[in-house]
Amino acid sequence: MRFLPALAATLLLSACIDADVTMDFSDGETMQGGVEMSLDRKLFDMMGKSPAAACPGGEGVLTSSDFTCSTHDAVPIAKLLEEGAPKTGQNDFDPSSAATFERVDDNTIRVSFDFAEMARKGRKSDQQDLGGMEDMIRAAMAGHSFGFHIKGYKILSTTGTLSEDSTEASLVIPVSAFLDENPDLGPPFVTEVQLKRHCTFFIFCD
Repeated sequence: MRFLPALAATLLLSACIDADVTMDFSDGETMQGGVEMSLDRKLFDMMGKSPAAACPGGEGVLTSSDFTCSTHDAVPIAKLLEEGAPKTGQNDFDPSSAATFERVDDNTIRVSFDFAEMARKGRKSDQQDLGGMEDMIRAAMAGHSFGFHIKGYKILSTTGTLSEDSTEASLVIPVSAFLDENPDLGPPFVTEVQLKRHCTFFIFCD
């Protein structure tokens, strides 16, 4: 299978198996971003790296069963809208590269993740055929996923799943979907976030 997304090579070599990407706008002023990644200890050992080298800029924890890497950052919303999200991933895979941010009004922003675009950007024309390793990789990734979470004072709309209290929108994508030559990752994950409480005449609030 030729011309896989760069993610396929990353998953094999740097073993990003489970990941949760969170962008939290709850304070109305900043985006508290975080990425939590984990992989099986056997796969980590194949990398031949130390926990620190495998998790640059974050906190790497190695146990007898797995390796986890946690990275966190805080960015003022004004800067986020002007410059975009800072790099949050490791090696060639950066989940934040799929995100765009727009201001809808003074109290609302729109966050969009275009996963198809991320897959297109990740393609490498010189990538080699994985041959018989494809089945092994798919088997190793079965049951693993990427989770994307947008949090805020209030989620006004989302193409993902809305929490019961309307403060979080989420979307989960199986990791194996990224291995397809033309991955069907669905439509963009688009969420509109109300940043702060809004009151009219200091009486009617939402």
